[in-house]
Amino acid sequence: MPKTTHSSDLQKNLLFQKVGIFIDAENIELSGLKHHEGRTDYKKILDKVGDREIVRILYYKPEYKEISDDFETFWNGLGGEIKRPTKNADTFLVIDAVTLAEKLDVAIILGGDKDFLPLIWYLRSRGCRVEIWSWPESTSPEVKEAADFYFPLTKNFVIKKTKTRAKKKTKSKS
Repeated sequence: MPKTTHSSDLQKNLLFQKVGIFIDAENIELSGLKHHEGRTDYKKILDKVGDREIVRILYYKPEYKEISDDFETFWNGLGGEIKRPTKNADTFLVIDAVTLAEKLDVAIILGGDKDFLPLIWYLRSRGCRVEIWSWPESTSPEVKEAADFYFPLTKNFVIKKTKTRAKKKTKSKS
């Protein structure tokens, strides 16, 4: 099977850019499940950042949504932070991105929600390059247009279900 080239592979990123990554977990994870029937592979996504310096990785998920211990361990191992607001995480993401803007060359927002348009405009006005990384099926065309760069997530960024897990689920249903 030939290796497919992702459009982002054609994009040359500058070395030594300071990058902040802001993840709207509900948007990314629900869209991955809905459109690609799998969990989002954050490790593969972060590998695509390349040789740029990641200053902060912030993951936002409301406290009423479950996060597994395995995921917390994985995330902490990456040096990432998890923020658990009581309700919608968008406000927390926006405040953190605005606060960090002066320290970043690039803001990567994982999420394609139209609510982020004012944030995109603000970050760009402060000199930050804004990249939107999201599932195309759940990304507003206005968001794609407003960003400096759009990185469409593909099925390559879905964690493949292992056969042993699938068999266990089938047995447990019996």
